[in-house]
Amino acid sequence: MINEMLKPVLAALPSILIAFIIFLIFWILAKFAVKLIHRIRDKNPAQKQPVFLVFETITKITILLLGLITALGSAGVNVSALVASLGVSGIAITLASKDAFANLFAGILVLLFQPFHIGDTIEIQNIKGVVTKMSLRYTHLLTNSKEILVPNSALLTQFVIIDRPGS
Repeated sequence: MINEMLKPVLAALPSILIAFIIFLIFWILAKFAVKLIHRIRDKNPAQKQPVFLVFETITKITILLLGLITALGSAGVNVSALVASLGVSGIAITLASKDAFANLFAGILVLLFQPFHIGDTIEIQNIKGVVTKMSLRYTHLLTNSKEILVPNSALLTQFVIIDRPGS
């Protein structure tokens, strides 16, 4: 009886081993990609570091997810329903958090292209202040001893007047 129960497990063992090896290859590939991103990150100013953290996370998750789907497919699991549900879930999450993603992508663009720098005085929507910090979600302005957090999406959709010191 035990012998009959072990037959399907032993028959599936080679495909499970191959799936494990495939996932291991993708895991090593993800580690290599993260190290490559770290090398590029180290050659850039500290102000752009949050952008590389986002790229690192997205790259790692994408590679590992592709590895998992490939490994499951090679193990004989029907992954078409899994891929379809991931697509539908991705659309639902994106629509539900549209504003958060808008600020995140705007932050990435602001940090990459740097239309202004820390120490510059900017004016947006009748708010004028000195840029003290730039993050993925907000740009921090200091004006009249008050700190104002300006969403980065506003920086891409509104007119921004930049007054650089010494210019």
